[in-house]
Amino acid sequence: MQKVNGLIKKYWHISILVIVALISLKLRILNPWDSVFTWTVRLGGNDPWYYYRLTENTIHNFPYRIWFDPFTNYPYGTYTHYGPFLVYLGSIAGIIFNATEGESLRAVLAFIPAIGGILAIIPVYLLTKEVFDKKTALIAAFFITIVPGQFLQRSILGFNDHHIWETFWQVSAIGVFILAYNRWRDRKAEENIKFKQLIYPVAAGVCVALYILSWGPGFIIAPILLSFVFSAFVLGEFFKADRKNLSLVAVITFAVAAIVYLPFAFNYPGFSRVHYSPFQLLVLAGSAVISAAFYQIERWNEAGFFEKLGLGKRGMPVAVIIFTAIIGGLSLILMPDFASNLLSVVGVVQPRGGALTIAEVYPFFFTHGGEFTLANAVLHFGSLFFFAMAGIFYSAYRVVRKRDFVELSILIWAVLMLIALWGQNRFAYYFAAVVAVYSALIVSIMFEKLHFYRVLENVLGAKNKFSYFRVIFAVIIVFAAVYPTYVLANAQSSYTGGPGKQWYDALMWMRENTPDGDKYREYYLELYPTPQSNKEPFSYPFETYGVMSWWDYGHWIQTIANRMPVANPFQEGIGNKYNNVPGASSFFTAENESYAEWVAEKLNVRYVVSDIEMETGKFYAMAVWAEGDLPLAEKYYSGFFYYSPSLGKLGYASSQWDVPLDSILIPLRVPGELYYKTMEAKLHLLDGSGLSHYRMIYESDYPGEWRSYASQIDLNNENQVLQVAVYESVMRAQYHVPPTMGTQEVLYKYAYRQLYEKDTGLPVKIAPSGYVKIFERVKGAVVTGKVSGNVTEVTVKVTIMTNQNRTFEYWQTVKVENGTYTAVIPYSHDSEYAVKPVTPYYFTAGDVVKELTVSEKQVQNGEIIQLDL
Repeated sequence: MQKVNGLIKKYWHISILVIVALISLKLRILNPWDSVFTWTVRLGGNDPWYYYRLTENTIHNFPYRIWFDPFTNYPYGTYTHYGPFLVYLGSIAGIIFNATEGESLRAVLAFIPAIGGILAIIPVYLLTKEVFDKKTALIAAFFITIVPGQFLQRSILGFNDHHIWETFWQVSAIGVFILAYNRWRDRKAEENIKFKQLIYPVAAGVCVALYILSWGPGFIIAPILLSFVFSAFVLGEFFKADRKNLSLVAVITFAVAAIVYLPFAFNYPGFSRVHYSPFQLLVLAGSAVISAAFYQIERWNEAGFFEKLGLGKRGMPVAVIIFTAIIGGLSLILMPDFASNLLSVVGVVQPRGGALTIAEVYPFFFTHGGEFTLANAVLHFGSLFFFAMAGIFYSAYRVVRKRDFVELSILIWAVLMLIALWGQNRFAYYFAAVVAVYSALIVSIMFEKLHFYRVLENVLGAKNKFSYFRVIFAVIIVFAAVYPTYVLANAQSSYTGGPGKQWYDALMWMRENTPDGDKYREYYLELYPTPQSNKEPFSYPFETYGVMSWWDYGHWIQTIANRMPVANPFQEGIGNKYNNVPGASSFFTAENESYAEWVAEKLNVRYVVSDIEMETGKFYAMAVWAEGDLPLAEKYYSGFFYYSPSLGKLGYASSQWDVPLDSILIPLRVPGELYYKTMEAKLHLLDGSGLSHYRMIYESDYPGEWRSYASQIDLNNENQVLQVAVYESVMRAQYHVPPTMGTQEVLYKYAYRQLYEKDTGLPVKIAPSGYVKIFERVKGAVVTGKVSGNVTEVTVKVTIMTNQNRTFEYWQTVKVENGTYTAVIPYSHDSEYAVKPVTPYYFTAGDVVKELTVSEKQVQNGEIIQLDL
């Protein structure tokens, strides 16, 4: 019995860690299960689909993988910056489970981030234990499990991205580095140069390398660890650090990391902080050399070298500072490319222009209006954020008072991660580990002061005295820290994101119904040469074409449809209008078709994919990228606001303050005339009316809310549709929430009808349409002829039925010049696509109306048809 009690006292913490792991399993696997395993195996977000692409290709060519991908950023291709760690982890797992492609492979990949999230309790526990104690470490392990926000969302079933592994290996590297130092300090060299002792810095080096192999910019771990060493030297005697052994641990750590990284160091032509290049290798090797120099400086210090120079205790820190400055100066002079890549890390705290439209890049503590807010902190960390901030301040006080070098080190890490978080929202997944460690510290201190630990020790047989009042207060603190945080985590973990069914179905249709599907699939699985530059179009082995859509959807187009997107979530192929750079933003915000055609011709675009999000909320992002700054995008909006004076009615006001009394302000701005001239509005809102070279060839189902309304109202009845849209908008406005995207489309059409339709001559039906639409770019049949009388324009009209059995009117108006008109029309009556005309074209010039039927051959070849009016 005594032996059993001894084992319980020694290993009691393991049972708690198992319980914590089970809680993590519930949040990360069970909660999101139905979101992932649905009509297909649906990976979350965007980037996990690109990892699926890389993994599928690697399995096909194992053990080789691609480092340049001509299948995206068409027609230039892109250097692949995604690290080998996750690619090979997924590939090996797929091979082991005989899941080498398609849904079976995605099913395997779906579990990898959740496993990483569950295992994250280990490095957090290790780091906290090495710096503080075992009790605090257990609390930290529990807290990292329930932290909501980005860390949770990037470590749940389906979200197979490198972010969870970034955090995992960063915390592992710091934790094992401190473990190595703790095992080495105050020991003689001959004691440390043994296998049992060497294993610690070697393991730290492996963790550092795996961090970089998970994420190229992970080289930042080197300057972080160097800052620990630098602080120990510069602060001199103030912190009683074993500087000599600390330097040796750093030398071994960086040397091992460089060796492990070496096989991957030459997969990019030149230096890059993002891609796998010699840059990271130089950082690691340079860090080892600098650490060795610090070691030598400490040896001189012990030998009294600085005393002999008359510098006293100040000599050693002065020597370190001078040495560091010289190294930095030489890097700038001799290796400017290397130095600029290193210094560019500072840019994370100053995102600008179009980057500010990326949710994960926007500054964490600020609203889009520029106001400071803590709302994001609560959303991403729950109440633990406030406990953590208290813990950080308390730790700073302890560092000054106790002069503990190890605690100073992770305090430096915490501050650096706070700076990164301040700069970009995305780094919340890093700061989650900081929150777990420091909230655990403050809670552990409170538990000690409030006798909570005494009660727990009594459960194990101790006989401590305690205050019931203090224990009750401790329970209240536990509740305040855990309950709101867990509730947030539980709610956020039920959905992984990723393509909806409309997007998936549309891209599967594209895969099966657009030309050269077999060629694309075969080429999709090949290895590609890595060019020295991708400034010129890539040399493809067969005649290819590009697919234009917004960058959010590039990976889905590539992996699901196996086609080549122009723009992708690496923010490539976006282009702009202020410098006339062809790309997605310059195409979709083009104010006339001729400019859009110039963009499409430059990029060899054949298909365009639009969705209702691009038509509504995401259009602002396209405008910002196109114009170059947030304020410049305002010109696409009228400045009017929608309001509802009574149920079923809609009005406009020039400002929120001009809304009549007893009216409901709808939080949605009215687009301006310039918006309705853009390609995006003409394609999605007007179904391609007014365009000569673009025809719809596929339409998905309606947005979700209109699918439910379809059984209750006639979606072809404009009055009924508008009444439902206004009702839905008013209901949501009471909670200051914008209308759903499908309803926004209806309101946009209403505004167009009221404000701009007469001027454009392109009518629109106030009705919902498909969530996703695919358009084909064609030459178009050229219809020309003479016009009698004083007619100044010719209108062209045809009724189109989509594959969803929705009908719309395609309109075009052309001018008559010198008695002659010319119209280029994109639809053919014998098209193989389900979307096609159900009436002849009607050409109207004054009182003259003539019909015309057009063949697919005429449309594809741009043939000239004579039709006098």
